Amino acid sequence: MKRKIFIALIFICCGILPFMIREPEKFSRDGFSMNTLIRMSVYARSEKALDEAYSLLDKLDKELSMYNPSSDISKINSNAGIHTVNVSDEAVDAVKDAIRLYDLTDGVFNPLIGPVTHLWKINQADGAVPSRESLDAAIKLSEISNLEIDENKNEIFLKTQGCMLDLGGIAKGFASDRIAEQLKNSGVKSALIDLGGNIYTVGRKPEDNSNWNIGVRDPSAPYNSPALVLSVHDTSVITSGGYERFKIIEGKKYSHFFDAKTGESITNDLLSATVVTPDGSLADGLATAFMASGYEKSLEIIKKIPADTGVILIRYVENGLEISVTENLRQAVSREKYKLNFI
Repeated sequence: MKRKIFIALIFICCGILPFMIREPEKFSRDGFSMNTLIRMSVYARSEKALDEAYSLLDKLDKELSMYNPSSDISKINSNAGIHTVNVSDEAVDAVKDAIRLYDLTDGVFNPLIGPVTHLWKINQADGAVPSRESLDAAIKLSEISNLEIDENKNEIFLKTQGCMLDLGGIAKGFASDRIAEQLKNSGVKSALIDLGGNIYTVGRKPEDNSNWNIGVRDPSAPYNSPALVLSVHDTSVITSGGYERFKIIEGKKYSHFFDAKTGESITNDLLSATVVTPDGSLADGLATAFMASGYEKSLEIIKKIPADTGVILIRYVENGLEISVTENLRQAVSREKYKLNFI
């Protein structure tokens, strides 16, 4: 009997051992979530980690989207002025991240901008320029004092009917954080997460243990032509630009960046803003805030951000394109197309 058990154990071990010593392979998959194209590549021993990453992304999309009527955010919005809503840990954490960004940017990033974005219908082909009267009403609903959060009970309440949470400015960055964390916890050492151009790098490239090379788009050139390349690992690289989403109304172009104090669509000297930091939520929100602020105001915000956060601001000046890069990214930059202005 003991001999049979011993032999059985040998066969079991022989079956498990090859799997345990198997070298990680590259598994990649394209998809669509959070209203954008997705591509994730993981280096693992099976596709399970990739399956779990996409499952988490779908879960977060359903919880954080203001356009999904069954999401936590939609439930909060539909019960504005009525009662508190019990939500998931993820929704609470995302709202807390949004409030942190509101404070860091002096209100330029505003998670209650929903009534304004709803008026502009930026995701729809039709629409007209909202009236001054409707924008004034929307701005009152966007005051951050309307938002209450009880972390102990996981409850969120919007005090005035018509208020709307809009986490679109950080949702993809928040999701990339959570996905990266899950991959690391499952033993994945190398991965590249691309959520519609919002990049998160996990570890280094497994082939030679080198950094990932991430291009920063040249706004004045055809798509996929980089203005410079960043050599990075274990960080997010998130770019926001006026070329990404906009609409044309009566021949005039309107961006998807809005002034939280006036409700107007913003046009300024910035063409794009890129933020590099291990905190994906912070990167996503800051990139949006910089685009809404313009160059000079962005420089003021940069003075207050964490020391490990790098920023690239691209704008047009009289002599052409100017690229300003924070000093902490100097060693990460390669293959620059233009002269860089380090700040």
